[in-house]
Amino acid sequence: MSDSYSLLYPQMDNPDLTVSLYPGYTTGIDLRKYMDDILTKYGHYVMVRHYDKNTRSTYWNDDIQESIGGPPYAWDDYMVLSRKVIMRAGWPLGGLEQTTPAGLSTVAYVTYYLKWNWGYSSITNLDEICEFDWNYARIPGVEDIKNSITNKYNILESIDLLGDSGRREFYACICRLDTVGY
Repeated sequence: MSDSYSLLYPQMDNPDLTVSLYPGYTTGIDLRKYMDDILTKYGHYVMVRHYDKNTRSTYWNDDIQESIGGPPYAWDDYMVLSRKVIMRAGWPLGGLEQTTPAGLSTVAYVTYYLKWNWGYSSITNLDEICEFDWNYARIPGVEDIKNSITNKYNILESIDLLGDSGRREFYACICRLDTVGY
């Protein structure tokens, strides 16, 4: 590991290598380390269906200019480590979102925190997140879970979670349960 890399992403146990946006005021955080800790301890795998808006899928019909039996764009499926937080409308102001305590009924909105390190593109509101049943310790493959998808969520908003040096590696995705979908 080079010195410049270790200065951008310091080890938390070495106080001499802290990085801050406000020198002398506060020390910076290593978002990557904290998110990795959360996802490793409390995360689970989901499949992100990432659509390519520049390529039509095999379901696209040029004659009627719409898709039949599937999504209109080509896609790639990725297994991604995530953490899911169920949201509910806050009372009395319905526009506020709050985490839901255990045992309360919820609306079909969730926030996913995703580790996305594919590098070539961002997660957008065109993409989808699929949940599936998986009880094994190894990372599942896309082919392993195609017949065991239990829920699919449409991404309504994708928020970059950036560290002090601006590296994009995690996303917070606000999603809604897809009750129709393909």
